[in-house]
Amino acid sequence: MTDQAPLTPTAWAIMGFLSLAPQSGYDILRQAKESIAEFWGISPGQLYPQLQALSARGYIRPIGEAQGPHARQHWEITEQGRDALLDWLKAPSAPLRVRDERLAKLFFGSRAEDPGVRDQAIAALQEERRRLLAHIDSALGVLLPDQELPPPSEAAKLGAPELAVRYGAHAARTAEHWVRRVVGRKL
Repeated sequence: MTDQAPLTPTAWAIMGFLSLAPQSGYDILRQAKESIAEFWGISPGQLYPQLQALSARGYIRPIGEAQGPHARQHWEITEQGRDALLDWLKAPSAPLRVRDERLAKLFFGSRAEDPGVRDQAIAALQEERRRLLAHIDSALGVLLPDQELPPPSEAAKLGAPELAVRYGAHAARTAEHWVRRVVGRKL
C-alpha cells in the first residue's frame, strides 16, 4: 500500500465481512445493517465502488458469475486481502470522533431566542436515543436468542460481536438516561 491511497472505512468493513465468508455486496449491506450500522455505517453508494477498488488492488476477487434476479456477484477475500486486514486490525485506531447532529442542535438550540427550539432539540434527542436503544435490544435478541447477557463480571466470556453490542447498549442506555435528566432542566 505504498503509493496507493489509504483504504476507506467502508473498504475495511467489506474485507472484515468477507473474512467471515464469501458473499455478495447485498449480503454485506444486510449484515452491516444487522450488526455494525450503529457504529460503522455502509451505504450502497459507498459499497459497490469499494468492491471494485478492493478487487483492483487484489484484496478481494469475484467468485463465479453474478447470480440471481439482480445479478449479485459474490466475492471472497484473497490472501493479500487477509494480510492487509490483519495489519489494519493490529494497527492503532484513529481517535474516537463523535459527530452527533442531535447534540449539535441541542448545543446551539439552547441559546436560541425561541425556547421551543431547545425543547424540540431535547425531544428529538430523547426519541432518537430511545429508537437506538430499541434497535440494540433487538440486535441482542438476534445475537443471544432466549438469553440475557451475563453480568459485566462475566462479559469477558462473550465473543467480540456480543461485546460490541453490549458496549452499544450501555452507551445508548447512558445517553437515554442523560437526556431524561436534562428534560425540563434549564440549559
